Amino acid sequence: MAGLKSTLIGLSTGLALLGACGAGSSTEPSSSATGSVSAPVERATAEELLADYQEALAKAQETQGPGSPALWSLSDEDTKIYIFGTVHLLRPEVEWRFPAFDAALDEADTVVVEVDMFSSEGEQAYMSEFLPRGLYEGGRTLRGALNADDEAVIEEAMKKANVPLDAFNTFEPWMVGVNIGAMQIVAQGYDPNSGVEKVVLSEAEASGKKFAFLEDISDQADAFDLMSEASQVEFLYNTLMTLDSAGENLDHMVAEWADGDVEGLGLLVADAEATGAAKELYERVLVTRNKNWIPVIEGYLDEPGTFFIAAGSAHFAGPDSVILMLEEKGYTVERIN
Repeated sequence: MAGLKSTLIGLSTGLALLGACGAGSSTEPSSSATGSVSAPVERATAEELLADYQEALAKAQETQGPGSPALWSLSDEDTKIYIFGTVHLLRPEVEWRFPAFDAALDEADTVVVEVDMFSSEGEQAYMSEFLPRGLYEGGRTLRGALNADDEAVIEEAMKKANVPLDAFNTFEPWMVGVNIGAMQIVAQGYDPNSGVEKVVLSEAEASGKKFAFLEDISDQADAFDLMSEASQVEFLYNTLMTLDSAGENLDHMVAEWADGDVEGLGLLVADAEATGAAKELYERVLVTRNKNWIPVIEGYLDEPGTFFIAAGSAHFAGPDSVILMLEEKGYTVERIN
């Protein structure tokens, strides 16, 4: 289950998202802490959300990549860093490996992923620092956070997905969206055991490589939990409205990723307008985390050796990507393929 958990954090980032906080985002406490109920707002219909996605998809498919997922490198006199954008869950039949990837992974002394979700310590941290953040306290409930219109639509959508709202009534909206999104993707044939990180970590462990992490599990919890409740409800609403097409939409994203079409992928998973994501979600789930990763990556350049970073591909595409942030700081980041 660990791979599934980390995946959906990344996956929500891509679709709503898919991939996660930052300068310019709200620092006010969410209304889940204040006890307020969201006021009626005008929501996009499922048809409108799908139409927006189809428009972004058409633009994404106008560009092409080299035929394999993007791999970059940067280095100094005694350090080399490979950067590889991943998809956390994949259909088992997807073929994505290529010689330059295998060579880079083999060369690495240390493998770096977003967060430790695979060791016993990582599992314990998930249970103590992530899951509790998605639960209401003080008697608040999901129903109590929703206005009457949202409650009716969300309850009907959850019923259609065979998930009664009351089963998640103690969960905050972001946690409901993450879990239901994950369940739907898996039901439509995506497998966390086929995800890139699962493969990379398994091979790295077998060959005795060291491990490092770009952030703590609490940082990923912050990305969602510190959103205003209004943004959380919007995220849940949009997730449910696009649930039926989630697998097909992810197929398109995986196709762009597997082709190495970073520009096209950015239009689908790392562009706030194209993805239809709430601005706060985009800022917290992608932009802030990307900014926070830059000094971590710079720290690796202070250590001799070879590092292989494997993290959600949404973080390396679009106008606020880690790649562009590194280049803006004066680093030369080379595309290998």
